[in-house]
Parts: sequence; structure tokens; C-alpha cells
Amino acid sequence: EVLLHEHDIPCDPFPAKVLACLPPDDYKIVKTPDRLDLRHLPVLSIDPPGCKDIDDALHCTVLPNGNYQVGVHIADVTNYVKAGTAIDLEAAKR
Repeated sequence: EVLLHEHDIPCDPFPAKVLACLPPDDYKIVKTPDRLDLRHLPVLSIDPPGCKDIDDALHCTVLPNGNYQVGVHIADVTNYVKAGTAIDLEAAKR
């Protein structure tokens, strides 16, 4: 916690109205034809230290033929966080 304070990273508990925006504990991701599930890939953030929105990432895997597959991932936060909600406003502050 000391490191968070030293680097001015907000670490206060989230208000109840923000927590109310979270999905229930038993939330299941619903697969849709227009979205790919890439959770099986070794995806790593490339956002710089101190950034406020960790939403850019890459993955790199070796293909069976020895070539490399490099993927660029940009998070689609708007699929889960709607504009103007308590969680959206809190995220903008943090």
C-alpha cells in the first residue's frame, strides 16, 4: 500500500454504488458470434507505468511451422462498462 501512495495511485475502497455495477458472483461470459474468446493466449499488457487505462496488450506464440503469431489486443471496455454509470465515473477519476 505504501508503494501505491508513493506513486499517487488511488487505492481507496470502491464506494457501494460502484460495487453495485459489478456483475454477480455467478456471472458467466456468454459467447457471441461477433466476439472471440482469447483467454487461452498468453496476453501481456504493454501499457506504460503510471497509465490510467490498462487496455492495450500483445501476445506472441510459436506456430507449428516455426513462425510466430503476434496479436495486438485493445480492450473493448464499452462492452462491459456503460458511459455515465458509477463505475465509469469512478474509473475516470482513478
